[in-house]
Amino acid sequence: MDETTQRLGEALQAAREGRRPKLTQSDVSRELGVGRTTIQNIERGQFATINKTVREYAALLGWPHGAVDHVAAGEPVDAGAQADADAETGEPTGNSGLPLPPAVEYELRTNETLDSTVINLGPDEDDGHVIVVLQGRKGATPEEVARIAERYRKARRYLQGLAGEADEVADP
Repeated sequence: MDETTQRLGEALQAAREGRRPKLTQSDVSRELGVGRTTIQNIERGQFATINKTVREYAALLGWPHGAVDHVAAGEPVDAGAQADADAETGEPTGNSGLPLPPAVEYELRTNETLDSTVINLGPDEDDGHVIVVLQGRKGATPEEVARIAERYRKARRYLQGLAGEADEVADP
C-alpha cells in the first residue's frame, strides 16, 4: 500500500458511504461481479495498480472519466475534463470535476427544484458563498409549494443575516 492507492481507496470509500440511498460494500461487489474482499482491499488502498475494477468502482459511484487518475495523484480535475464529463455522462459535478456529494446528488435527482439563491459570505468574490437550493417533493400541490416557499423566505432572511454578521465580525 502506498500513498496513492491509500488516497484513492479512502476517496472511493467516502463516496460510497456518503451515497443516498446507502450503498454497501456488498452492493458494490455484486454490481461489479467481484468478491466483497476485493472492495475492502480497494478501500484500504491495498492494490498494486489502478485496474479495471477500480475504474468500474469509480464509475459506479458516478465519478467522471479521468477522475480516478487525478484523485490518485492528489490533483484537482481540470475544467476541460469536467466539461467533457458533464457532456458525456450528464452527471452533476462540482467545479473540481468530481461528483457532488452523493446525498446532494440524490436530493437533486429525486425532488423538484422550486428556487435557488447564492448568499455571498463577504464583499469580495473570494470570501466564499453558500448555495441554497429549495426543493419540494415532485407533484406537490400548489398549497404545499406555497407553504414551502413561505418557510424558505424566513430561512433565507436568516441565512442572509448570518452572512451579514460574518462580514461585521470579519471587518471590525
